[in-house]
Amino acid sequence: MLLYQKIRNYIQDLLSQGSMQPGSKLPSERDLQDTFNSTRITVREALARLEAEGVIYSQKRRGWFVTPQKLRWHPARKVNFNRLTNEQGFAPKTEVISIAPPSAMYSIANDYFNGDAVYQLTRVRKLDGRAILMEQIYCLAARFNGLEKQPLNGSITEIMSAQYQVEISHEQCVISVTVLPDDVALKLEKNSGAPCLKVKRARYDVHEQLVDYNIEYWLHDAIEMVVEGV
Repeated sequence: MLLYQKIRNYIQDLLSQGSMQPGSKLPSERDLQDTFNSTRITVREALARLEAEGVIYSQKRRGWFVTPQKLRWHPARKVNFNRLTNEQGFAPKTEVISIAPPSAMYSIANDYFNGDAVYQLTRVRKLDGRAILMEQIYCLAARFNGLEKQPLNGSITEIMSAQYQVEISHEQCVISVTVLPDDVALKLEKNSGAPCLKVKRARYDVHEQLVDYNIEYWLHDAIEMVVEGV
């Protein structure tokens, strides 16, 4: 058995024996190096394997932790994040990173909004204090005039309905496995190149008009996807 496998099995045994609870901090990389007379590269190989399996996660400059309970998430439905997380016993929080002034310079404006000016809203969503999702939301500036004045740390769907009388009828999403871009990794307290799920979501009203276009980066170890067939 290779050394990184021994280290991986050692950590896995700690988890299976129940001696480390969800959210607990793992021994430091230095402690693992000393315990196994190993190199940093070998220790990180073991940790990376467990992270890929979703049983541990890292936070930049803070160390490694046991993965907590995962959010059960329906990827094809843009549900109310706060309501969904509260129903599952999590404490949600949304941080507005920025809302850019209306512009037609985004490539998405040309690709999806016929070159018209759009808002770009960037937000980070958290569970129990841990950032698990960064989203970029694009919508027509003319249709949602004054959006920057709304309470954007809540439900965008509810704002669209209550303030602009725009109702979401249906949506389409494309999900891919990729790695976090550098700017997203920084906001989610991850190292560049960490694995994630990327969701590109287009939402429409009853008249088949595009309401908004979303790009979402989810930490893969924070969610369980639920897909219901008919």
